[in-house]
Amino acid sequence: MNFTSLAENLGLETDEFGELVDLFVETGSPQVEELREALKTGDGEQIRRLAHSLKGASGNLGLMDISREARTIETLSDAGNFEAVGEAIEKIDKLMEKLRAMQY
Repeated sequence: MNFTSLAENLGLETDEFGELVDLFVETGSPQVEELREALKTGDGEQIRRLAHSLKGASGNLGLMDISREARTIETLSDAGNFEAVGEAIEKIDKLMEKLRAMQY
């Protein structure tokens, strides 16, 4: 992931973009936990709502790996494929972990 390119695409300096990514991780991480809870209770509507929110926020920042996984969760939830939803949630969690570890 090239933070400089992503920042330039948004017309931002790298440090400004980094602040937005930090905010995304700060707000998105609890949403990942909420996704896990909704999955445990089988609340497809909540799963879809949370995934949609993550999809939009990550897509707006150009974090397309997370956005694609969130879109996958929406689709899988609509189909009732909750086992695959769990796998996609774990992928998002790993991607968020990578973002937390990045230095920019």
